Amino acid sequence: MRPFVLFVCLFFCSKTTVFATHIVGGEITYRCLGNNIYEITLTVYRDCYNGVPNFDNPAPIGIYVNIEDSVLVKTLSLPYNNATNDTLPILLNDPCLTVPPNVCVHKATYRTTTILPFNPNGYILVYQRCCRNKLIRNLPDPLNTGISFVAEISAESQMACNKGATFDHWPPVAICVHHPIDFDHGASDADGDSLAYRLCTPYNGPDSLRPAPNPPYAPPYQELLWLDPPYNLSNILGGEPLTINPYTGFMTGIPDMIGNFVVGVCVDEFRDGALLSTTRRDFQYNVADCGEPNAAFFLPEILCDTLSVMFVNKSTNTNLFRWYFDWENDLSQTSTSFSPTHTYPDTGLYTVALIAAPSFPCSDTFFQQIHLLETNGPLVVSATPEEIMAGDTSQLNADLPEALSYTWVPTETLSNPNIPNPLASPIVTTTYTVTAVLPNGCERSGEVTVRVVPPPCDEPFVFFPTGFSPNGDGENDVLKLEASVEPAMLYWAIYNRWGEKIFETTQLNDVWDGTFRGQAQPAETYGYLLRVACFEGQPELFRKGNVTLLR
Repeated sequence: MRPFVLFVCLFFCSKTTVFATHIVGGEITYRCLGNNIYEITLTVYRDCYNGVPNFDNPAPIGIYVNIEDSVLVKTLSLPYNNATNDTLPILLNDPCLTVPPNVCVHKATYRTTTILPFNPNGYILVYQRCCRNKLIRNLPDPLNTGISFVAEISAESQMACNKGATFDHWPPVAICVHHPIDFDHGASDADGDSLAYRLCTPYNGPDSLRPAPNPPYAPPYQELLWLDPPYNLSNILGGEPLTINPYTGFMTGIPDMIGNFVVGVCVDEFRDGALLSTTRRDFQYNVADCGEPNAAFFLPEILCDTLSVMFVNKSTNTNLFRWYFDWENDLSQTSTSFSPTHTYPDTGLYTVALIAAPSFPCSDTFFQQIHLLETNGPLVVSATPEEIMAGDTSQLNADLPEALSYTWVPTETLSNPNIPNPLASPIVTTTYTVTAVLPNGCERSGEVTVRVVPPPCDEPFVFFPTGFSPNGDGENDVLKLEASVEPAMLYWAIYNRWGEKIFETTQLNDVWDGTFRGQAQPAETYGYLLRVACFEGQPELFRKGNVTLLR
């Protein structure tokens, strides 16, 4: 199954609000109302998801006399009306295909009337804008390529007070790669004239240097340059080439490339065998990988000690499902939920089927066997003892009949994490978890907590000597506080017989060597003051006493 990929209407954003990067297509048509009055209709399509800026307000339409050196007759300024701003629906002609996300096209319809006296040379109506979107594949420089919507009112059309042909429907916003297009580009003609359809090359327009000329440039107008090879009027978007029925306007083709492609369709209007007018349609086909339903769900193949199973749906490109929880034996156990939970009557081996988009020709089915098992007896876990002091050990024990292996975590303070009965030596309260694996693949887990009690902040864990002999014999030469742990807080000081402080420290490893200001102190009795807290939050030990200096 291909992943869903969509390239549509990604645009380059200019620093100016005039440089449009949103043009999707459009057309301009006319209708004679009599007495040289003409109704002019301009239809413009823009990408409303990524494109900037909004529709022109007003939109300028230039009217030229159709002679070699064209003469500008007038410029019509058509105001923008939000009421004519429609968001086109995204419709796919195949129920098995998924509507692409992040695709949005707005249509704006401008309409006005104007007086055009008869002119034997005829008139040319034009609206121009730049630019097209960046990801167009069949043009060499789309970000610098504009668009021109052109309609010609010939002398014959003026004399006949002709009403030009108008297309009935706008092409789909998105089409699917490797799927037929099959779209009716048919048009209507109020006068009942004969219509003939053909693919045609759209007109180019202004570039990014002057993206919105007002008035629009004078004719003649140049056709777009195709990125040839491989694209041209005979191969507009690759794959099975686009063709259009000249009598009905029905277009067929099968694209084989994802991306955006400019397409042009012309409808020629004939009366009594003579060409009266041509209506040009300029538009984009946004070709996407629309995807097809893909059924999938996630579940371990072995489930232990449960009959209630929750299925996690991983299907794509559809929201229609049918589950069968015992495919081979009982088709009545079924559900249409997205991710159902099903309770089985007993342990055993079951085949589960998930059908995505059931009843459609594109449906997809995913099968998986699950084995519901029951373990043999409970996993018994214990600590002996459950409470220890830092530095002591506790014997952990796990017991499950027929277990193949045991695994304990955390491992750092265990003698061996892969046996049923390791020794634990935690220095803080620790919860140990053990997992036992049975021959059938089932696992059982349990846990036990060994609580570490801090020692009292007193002897024998904290010891302050009552005497020392700094005589250089290497034995008991310094006075030092001894503690089994690094205290959270420590202070001790030494005073002579006159109450003068001759030594103090807050560090466990500091010692008094029996000197004061570099002078050895006499052999006699000295006072000491001791304050120590072994652990955070523990009450302080406070003690006063005497220590004897011997030489």
